[in-house]
Amino acid sequence: MKEHSIPLAEDLQGFMAGNIRFDSTLSFVMGKDDPPQQNSHDPFQKLKDQLHKNKRTAKSVKGLIFSRGFRIYPGDQIHFRMVFSLDDKKIRIPDLSRKIQPLFKTDLRELVKEDEKAYDKIPLSPPLFQERGTGGEVHKSVPSVRDFALFYWSCFSLLRQCMMPPEGKCMNNYYVFSREPKWGWGYGGQVFHESLSMLAYAYMDPAGAMNSQRVYFERQHPDGYINYRTGPYLDETIEFKGKLTSSAPLFNYENLEIFKITRDKHFLEEAYRSGTKFYHFYIANRDSNNNGLCEWGGEASLESVRDARVAVWDKVGWPSNFEGPDLNSMLVMEAKSLAEMATLLGYREEAGKWSADAEDRSKLINKYMWDETDGFYYNVNRNDQSFSYQHPDDLKIKEIIGFLPLWAGVSDPERTGKLVSSMTNPDEFWRPYGVPTLSAKDRYYNPIGYWNGPVWVQWDYLLFRGLLDHGYKKEAEELAMKVLDNMIWHLKQDHVFWEFYSPDEREAGWNKTYIWAGLAARFLIDLEK
Repeated sequence: MKEHSIPLAEDLQGFMAGNIRFDSTLSFVMGKDDPPQQNSHDPFQKLKDQLHKNKRTAKSVKGLIFSRGFRIYPGDQIHFRMVFSLDDKKIRIPDLSRKIQPLFKTDLRELVKEDEKAYDKIPLSPPLFQERGTGGEVHKSVPSVRDFALFYWSCFSLLRQCMMPPEGKCMNNYYVFSREPKWGWGYGGQVFHESLSMLAYAYMDPAGAMNSQRVYFERQHPDGYINYRTGPYLDETIEFKGKLTSSAPLFNYENLEIFKITRDKHFLEEAYRSGTKFYHFYIANRDSNNNGLCEWGGEASLESVRDARVAVWDKVGWPSNFEGPDLNSMLVMEAKSLAEMATLLGYREEAGKWSADAEDRSKLINKYMWDETDGFYYNVNRNDQSFSYQHPDDLKIKEIIGFLPLWAGVSDPERTGKLVSSMTNPDEFWRPYGVPTLSAKDRYYNPIGYWNGPVWVQWDYLLFRGLLDHGYKKEAEELAMKVLDNMIWHLKQDHVFWEFYSPDEREAGWNKTYIWAGLAARFLIDLEK
C-alpha cells in the first residue's frame, strides 16, 4: 500500500465498552524474544500461548483479556452488548465514550431490517443439487440444500464487503480485491478480470455494479486506453518497452452482462461509447504484424491475467511472442458484445461491422490455432502462426485457454464436441473439484501451484457458460457441482473464500476473501434460468 501511496492509517486507538461486568481482566506485555511463561493457574494461558506463537516482527505484543462466565440452561436467554470504536488518536477518550453511548440504545432489530434491504433484489435461487455427486461419484461431503443456500448468500456478502464508497479520484463506488488488511496488493484498484465479479453483484446492487464500471469510463485515456489497475489513489499503467499495460479485454462482455440484469439504457449508451474506444485501442496496439490476430502487450504476463507459473511462459517464451486463443477469443466476445449493444441501441450498421469483426477473427482462430490431431486450441508463433517457437511443437501445451473459444462461440459443433471430450477427460481436465489451468498430464502440473494447475473460479465460470450456451447442460451442471463442492467445504472449514482452489484435494490458496470468488453465485443463478 505504501508503494502505491495509498493512504494508510496506522496511529489509531481503540475504545471498548459494554453493559456487563467482567469477572476478571488481565493486561500483559510479551517481548518478541520472551519465552512462553507457563502457569497452570492462569485461565488465559492457552490464549497467551497462541498469541506468542503467532507473533511476527513486532518487538512486543500488548494485550488486554476480559473474562466473564455465563451458565445458560436450555430455554434461557442472556442479552448483553459490547461496543468497540477504532479512531484517530487525536480524538479524546471522553469524546469517544460520548460518541458511542447512543449505540447502547439502538434497536438492533432496525439494524437487521436495514441490513436485509441490501439483499432484497437477489434472486431466490433454489440450489437443488444435494443428491448429485461430483466427477460421476457421490462424495460423503456432497453439500446439502442448506449448505448451498448459506454459500449462495455468503457470495453476496463477500462482494458487498469489498465494495467501497467514492473517494480520492473515484467519483463512483469502486471495489478492492480483498479486505485482508495485510495484503496491500488487494487495495490497489480495479482490474477487468476482477470485474467479472460484477456479473453477480449486479443482482444485489445494480447501481453499484454499473458505477464500478463507470470508474473505468471516467479514467479512460483519449485514445481509448484503460490502465491495468484503476482506483481512488492509483492509475497503474506499467510501461514496458514503450507500451502501457492494459488488462484482459473483458470490458464489453462485462458491460453487456451487467446491462442484461439492470436494463439501464443510459448505462448501455455510456458503456458502448467507452467500449468502442477501448476495442479500437486494443486492435490498433496489439497486432504488431497486422495479420488480424493479436498478442498480449505491455507487461504481457500481467495483461494476460496469468501472471506466474504459466507453462508456456515459463517453458517456451514471453507471452508477446505468441498469438493465443485466450486473447483472441476475448476479442471475439468483445466484438460480439458491441454488436449486441449496438443492436439494442438502434445502431444497425455499426452492429453489422462488429459482427463481421467477430466472424473474421473466429475464422483466423480456427484456421491457425486449432490442432485437428489433438482436437485442441493452442498458442501460435506470432511470426509464422505455427505451433513451434524454439523447438518443434513446443507450443502444444494443453492449458485452460484452449477452451475459451468454446465460451466465445468460436468453435463450430464438431470442434465443440472434441473440446468437450477433452475437457471431460478425468486424466487431464475433469478433476474432482473443477477444471485446472493446465492438463494434469503435464509434468509442470501442480494442483496448488498458481496458473499451472489450480482451479480459478472466474475461468471455470466462463467454461461453464460455454457448456451451457452450446447445450451441454449436464456437463455444465457437473462442472458447477465440482467447483462449488470444494468452495463450500472450505467456507465451512476455513470460513473464507480463497483466490484459487485445488482441483484434486481439499486445498486452497493463496489470498483470502478474494472478491472474484463471489462470482460463484452465478453458477446457481444460471442453472435456474
